[in-house]
Amino acid sequence: MTTTHEAALDMETLRHPGQLLDIADEWNRLASTSGSPFLTVEWLSAWWSAFGKGAFTCLLLRDSSGSLRAGVCCRVAGRRLRAAANVHSGDWDVVASDDGARGLGWQAVAGLGAGFLDLPAIRRAESLGQACRALSGIGYSVATVPGPQSPYLELPATWEQLSESVSRNLRSQLGRRRRALERAGRLRLRTTSGGEALEHDLEAFLRLESSGWKARSETAILSDPRTARLYRHFATSAAAAGWLRLHLLELDGVPIAGDLDCAFAGGTFLIKTGFDERYAEFSPGLVLRGAVLRAAIEEGSGFYDFLGGPDGYKLRWTTVVRPRSTVKGYRGPWRPLVAYQAAIRPPLRAGVRRARAFRAGLARRP
Repeated sequence: MTTTHEAALDMETLRHPGQLLDIADEWNRLASTSGSPFLTVEWLSAWWSAFGKGAFTCLLLRDSSGSLRAGVCCRVAGRRLRAAANVHSGDWDVVASDDGARGLGWQAVAGLGAGFLDLPAIRRAESLGQACRALSGIGYSVATVPGPQSPYLELPATWEQLSESVSRNLRSQLGRRRRALERAGRLRLRTTSGGEALEHDLEAFLRLESSGWKARSETAILSDPRTARLYRHFATSAAAAGWLRLHLLELDGVPIAGDLDCAFAGGTFLIKTGFDERYAEFSPGLVLRGAVLRAAIEEGSGFYDFLGGPDGYKLRWTTVVRPRSTVKGYRGPWRPLVAYQAAIRPPLRAGVRRARAFRAGLARRP
C-alpha cells in the first residue's frame, strides 16, 4: 500500500483484491451513494475472481480525518488501463461521497499515466463529463462510445397504481396468462434471500436460465465457467449482505421462470432472468415480471432497473431508459487511434443498423 498527497486528499493504492474486503463497509457506503450494486465490494470481488487479468489497482482517496471520500478499481497491463468491468457489469464508475470527490478520483485515474484507457458502463452524465475533462486536461485524446440503454422504472406506492399506468393490452395479457397458469396447476412465486435453501434454489435458477435459446447460443451463465463462478460468488455474497432476491415462479413445485435480483440503494436491479421454453405458450416471463414488480413495490423499492438493453419485454413497463457510455483515452503511440474510435466506428455501426432496418423492411413487405 502506497500513500501520496493530492488536493487535500491522501491517495492509497491497493494492489490485491483481497484488500477490498478490509474496507468493505466504508467502500459500500460510497457504492450506495453511487446507486449501483456493481460498484460494491461484493460484485467487484466476484468479478475479479472470475475475469480479473493484469495488475489489480484500486485507488482510495481519504480526507484528513481518514474517511474514504472516493475510490476506483482498475486493472493495468503494461501501459493499458481498463476498468474492473466487462459485459456483465451493469455499471462502473468512481465511487465517491460527492461530485467534488468524484472529480478528484477521475484526476487520480488520469494521473496514472496509462497510454490507453478503456472505461465502460459509465451511467452518470456528471461522472462522464468529469472523466473526459480530467483526461483531456492532461493531454489525452478522448472518445466516448455509446453503450446499452437500460430501461428504468420509477415504482409507485402500490401495485394498483403501476397496473393502471401500463397499457390496457399489457394488463389484459398479464391477467389472462396468469389465470391460464393457475388453471394448469398450483402457481406460486417463491423468493429466497439466503439460508439453507440458497444453494439448491440458486442451482435451480442457473439450470433454468441456461436452458433454451441461451444454451443454444452459448450466452447462458453456465456456458462459461468464469461466468458461472461470477454469479455464484456474487449471489452468495449478496445473500450474506441481505441484498439477494432470488425469485422462482413455480408450477406444481417445478420452476418455470426465475430472476436473480438485487435490492440495493433503495431499488431493485434485475441481474439475470430466464424461463422454461416448454411453457412459452403461458408467457411465464411476463407473469414472473408482474409478480416480481408487485413484490418490489410491497418491499418498498423506489425503482426497478431492468439493466441490459432496451428489450421489448422491458419497454412494455416503461419508456424511460438510462444510457451507459464507454470512455476511451489515448496518448503517446496510441493517440492516432482516437480518429478511428471517434470518427470511423460510429458511422460504420450506423451503416450496419440502416442495412439491417432496410432488410427487415423488405421482409415485412407482402
